[in-house]
Amino acid sequence: MKNNEVIAAISTPVGRGAISVVRMSGKGSIEIAKSLFKNMPEKANELKLGRFNGENFSDQAMCVYFSSPRSYTGEDMVEFQMHGGYAVANAALKTLLNNGCRLAEHGEFTKRAYLNGKMNLANVEGVMDIIDAESVTAAENGYKMLTGALDGKISELQDKLTDLLAQIEVALDYPEEDLEYVTKEQIKDALSEVKQKTQNLLDTSSKGRIIKNGVNIAIVGKTNVGKSSLLNTLVGYDRAIVTDIEGTTRDTLSESYVYRDVKFNFIDTAGLRKTSDVVENIGIERSKKAVENADIVLLIYDGEKVDGEYEEIAKNPKTIKVFNKADIKNHGNDVLSVSAKTGENVEKLKEVIYEKIKLGNISSSDVMITNARHIDCLNRALQSLDRANEVIDETLDCISLEIREGWQALGEITGATANEEVVNRIFEKFCVGK
Repeated sequence: MKNNEVIAAISTPVGRGAISVVRMSGKGSIEIAKSLFKNMPEKANELKLGRFNGENFSDQAMCVYFSSPRSYTGEDMVEFQMHGGYAVANAALKTLLNNGCRLAEHGEFTKRAYLNGKMNLANVEGVMDIIDAESVTAAENGYKMLTGALDGKISELQDKLTDLLAQIEVALDYPEEDLEYVTKEQIKDALSEVKQKTQNLLDTSSKGRIIKNGVNIAIVGKTNVGKSSLLNTLVGYDRAIVTDIEGTTRDTLSESYVYRDVKFNFIDTAGLRKTSDVVENIGIERSKKAVENADIVLLIYDGEKVDGEYEEIAKNPKTIKVFNKADIKNHGNDVLSVSAKTGENVEKLKEVIYEKIKLGNISSSDVMITNARHIDCLNRALQSLDRANEVIDETLDCISLEIREGWQALGEITGATANEEVVNRIFEKFCVGK
C-alpha cells in the first residue's frame, strides 16, 4: 500500500437514501477538495454548506475536512455529504478519481489509521464488530474493543511476562554476579497468575460468541408435530412451508429473531424417521448435525410418546421439551405447553430459552472475547505457559523460550507481534469505504 497516495471511496451504502458520504484521505486531499467545492470551510472540523462541482453535474452538499494527525486515519481527510442515491455518489467518486485520487482498497481508511498509530488490531476489530452488530449488546462490546478495554488486559499480562523474562535474563547473563536471582517457585507463582487471568479472559468467549453470533436453537420432533408452524409463530411470519403431508421439511431451515437483545437463530429440522426418499434422508442427517451443534434443542411433540432417538435427545441437558397443539388438548403442567396456531405461551417459550442460556449480566463493564482470532491467540498463550511449567526443572533457557512464545501469542491480539499476513487478512473483511 502506497501511503503517499490520496484514496477515495463512498462510505455509505450505495442506493436510495437521504445522504451519501464520499471521503478522501491522504496528503493533497484538502487541495483536491478546494478545487471542486465552492464555499470550502475556512478551518478544520467545520462543516459548511456549498456546491460540489463534478464532471457534468453539481450538487448542493456539505463539506468538512480534518487536518493530520487529528483525523480518523491520522492523515488529512475530507468528507462530502451529498444527496443520497446511486448516481450522485458515484459521479462524485468518479470526479475525485479523475482529479488525483485512487479508489480505496477494502478497509484502507482504517488500515491507515492502524499504520499511523491511531488504533491497534483489537481496536480495528472492535470497529468491525460495531458495524456487524445485530444487537445493542454486540455493539456495546465492539465499542469496548474499539476504546481499548481489551488492550489494557493484554498489556497487563504481557507486562507481567516481560518482568519475569527480565529477571530470568539477569540470571542467564550474569551467573557469576552476587545478585538475588528469581527462584523457580517465584516463576511458578508468576506463571500461575498470568495463566489464571488469561483463562478468565478465554472463559468469556462462550457468552461472547452468543453476544456476537446469537444462540443456535434446533427445533426437532417427529413429522407433523408442528415444528415448522412453531418456527413461523416464533419469528412472526410464514418462513417455513406448512402442510399436512409428512416429510414436508426435507432440509434444515434457519431464521433469526432478536429477543431481549439476544439473537435467537432458530433451525427447523426434518423429522427423524426411516424413509426410502434419498433427499429426505439427506435432510435427516442434517437434522442430526443441527442437534449436535445447537446450543439449545426444542423437542416438540403433540402427545405421542417420546421414543427412539428422541428419547436420547430428551435426556440432553440442553433440551427443552415443548408440547405443541395446546389449543386442541391439555397436557398438564409437567412440560411447557404452547400452541403454534393461536400463539399461546409462545412468548413464555422465548423467555424460557433466554433463561436457559444463562447469560447473566451481559452488559457488564468487562469486555468479552467474541473474536475467533483472539480465542486462538489466548489458547496458544496458555499452551506456551503450560509448557513453561512443564520444563520448570530444566534450564532457564527452556523456560524463557516458552514464556516468550506466550508473550508473542498475546501480542498478536493487539497487533504488537502480528505479522503482515494476519494484518492483511483482517482488513480484507472491511467494506471499501471504512
